[in-house]
Amino acid sequence: SFSIECGICYSYRLGTAIPDQVCNDPRCGQPFHQACLYEWLRVLPSSRKSFSLMFGECPYCSKPITVKMVTQAV
Repeated sequence: SFSIECGICYSYRLGTAIPDQVCNDPRCGQPFHQACLYEWLRVLPSSRKSFSLMFGECPYCSKPITVKMVTQAV
């Protein structure tokens, strides 16, 4: 079943943001707010940064996921 709530904070709206980052694995497809996914990946030791991107694993299916780094507080 498809959910439109963020898979990390379980909310649809986060300030003015809606979940706009989606796991690329078709079996998962979990949506996330950019800020939530960035903060989640930022604290994991297995995640890595490159330029303005953060690379890590989807919190739901553990497949690779990428998010742009948040440049301002939401």
